[in-house]
Amino acid sequence: MAEPRFDIRKDSDSTWEIFDTTTGRTVFIGGKPYIDLPLDSADTLADFMNSVGVVPDKDTLH
Repeated sequence: MAEPRFDIRKDSDSTWEIFDTTTGRTVFIGGKPYIDLPLDSADTLADFMNSVGVVPDKDTLH
């Protein structure tokens, strides 16, 4: 089974971000960085993004 494209990591003491596992960069979609999220929201969003094959903004890919 392939590694998931998106995962989460802490970005402060109490918030999380979604990052692209292929680049290590924070995910941007529609110009919005996926940062400062509560753990449950970040986890749910990353799972959803992996299940539907979301394509992040180009800034995420470099």
